[in-house]
Amino acid sequence: MQIFRNKNPYYRKLIVLSAARIMLVVLPVFALSLVFWRLHLANYLEAAGFAVMIAAMLITYAVLSRRYRILLSGHNGERALFKIIKHINRGGTYAVFTNLPVSYKKSRSEIDMLLIGERGLLIIEVKNHSGIIIGDAGDDFWIQRKKYREGKNAEKKIINPLIQLRRQRGIIKALLAEHGYDIWVENALYFSNPNVKLKLNAGKNNRTFSSQGKLVKFINSMKPRQPLSKRECKRVVEIIKDMSGQ
Repeated sequence: MQIFRNKNPYYRKLIVLSAARIMLVVLPVFALSLVFWRLHLANYLEAAGFAVMIAAMLITYAVLSRRYRILLSGHNGERALFKIIKHINRGGTYAVFTNLPVSYKKSRSEIDMLLIGERGLLIIEVKNHSGIIIGDAGDDFWIQRKKYREGKNAEKKIINPLIQLRRQRGIIKALLAEHGYDIWVENALYFSNPNVKLKLNAGKNNRTFSSQGKLVKFINSMKPRQPLSKRECKRVVEIIKDMSGQ
């Protein structure tokens, strides 16, 4: 099995956000608090000014921390997906691409995982959402419901991940068609968070999983609509590598 692993897109952003929280908030708040304590400001306007600056920095910290948690969730999902590679039947898969940037004309996206083998092509999109996920294949948005320890319930809309999968599938098929290949491309949506429950009507051609074991079983037992020869597999891998600049 060939593994082409691109850099995790979340990793650098997580480092930048961590540094930003320290440099823009933690250190300035510490410095201002120290100055405030040493000067014993008696002037109410000066004291209020210091208090406002510290409050603004704390709000900034909260905003950066929220973004950090979102990116960390995505990073953990990517790591969970990569772990399945060691469980894949190596005799049935020729190549695996992770964090693969794909483009065709004006369409661009990034595929979490693309498997190429004699049993066909499979695109896997991973999400690390928790709570209850509710939605239909044709919806623009799905609903995520979460219950927190304090007993508080929250509900928000998330973009239907199948829309992204369809766009990625279209890019791959168009790219291969340009090279004379009409190949069926399977797709699967994997929710990696153990605290997720799916209530989805995704349709028979959109496979969704919340269990690593069931996803691996599907991959290893996937029945191709259009088997590929080893020569075709190699050629498809070459096309994908050229497209992504690898």
